[in-house]
Amino acid sequence: MRVWAGCWREAACVLAVPMVIQVGLQLWDQRGGAWGAVGERLSAWAAVSVVWAAVAWLSLRHRARTSGITLTPDALTGHQTRQLRVPRPSVGWSDRMRTQLKAADRASVAAEKGSEEIWFHWRPGLRRHTVWGSITFDEPSGTVRLDLREGAVYTGVSGVRRGASFVALCQVARGLGLVEAES
Repeated sequence: MRVWAGCWREAACVLAVPMVIQVGLQLWDQRGGAWGAVGERLSAWAAVSVVWAAVAWLSLRHRARTSGITLTPDALTGHQTRQLRVPRPSVGWSDRMRTQLKAADRASVAAEKGSEEIWFHWRPGLRRHTVWGSITFDEPSGTVRLDLREGAVYTGVSGVRRGASFVALCQVARGLGLVEAES
């Protein structure tokens, strides 16, 4: 429920500015005689923001389910860190993941720190904006630590400005075949 409320707050804020400008211009044009239209605009704003938030929440929930990641209340924060595991670790699994990450269309590897860590940019949406990420491999346990952070210029996924790092987390986990580690 907190994720949906966060989606609604973001959608309401995005839609509020154009609505306030439009209502203000209409009241100014009609010299204050259009208060009935203000009520109509407010109800339209409320309905559109609720629908927009529902679509964003359903999108996040779908991405979480298809990737095997739990949708938590902190999904809309700009920093996502998760401990994930390889379902069936075998010899050389980290090298195969490194190769898959480098070959991904949405990834741009920035640096490698030995064989245990990779820093990269990930593009979660259709635009060219990216989130920063790092993946740390723990060979003996068959787990990875995935750390993703939204960039300062990221404008959002489907119009909602927050949640890009969670979307990237789901995409990376699904692309590399990772599942959530038991806590």
